[in-house]
Amino acid sequence: MEERDINTIFPYEKNAKKHPERQIEQIANSIREFGFNQPVVVDKQGIIIVGHGRYYAGLLLKRLTVPTLVVDL
Repeated sequence: MEERDINTIFPYEKNAKKHPERQIEQIANSIREFGFNQPVVVDKQGIIIVGHGRYYAGLLLKRLTVPTLVVDL
């Protein structure tokens, strides 16, 4: 796991799961209170595999970095 610049992470364009603004706010509130308990999982190109909601919450919180796990698929 590593802290990665949030600007080097990119949402998967075909992600089927949508995150309404209210849900992003709830995730952001959880991160504020408890911290990042799960990393954003990305491939080697920085495309998000798991954790789109955490990514958007990180943007909302104006984080410069987010914890990531890079996997080789």
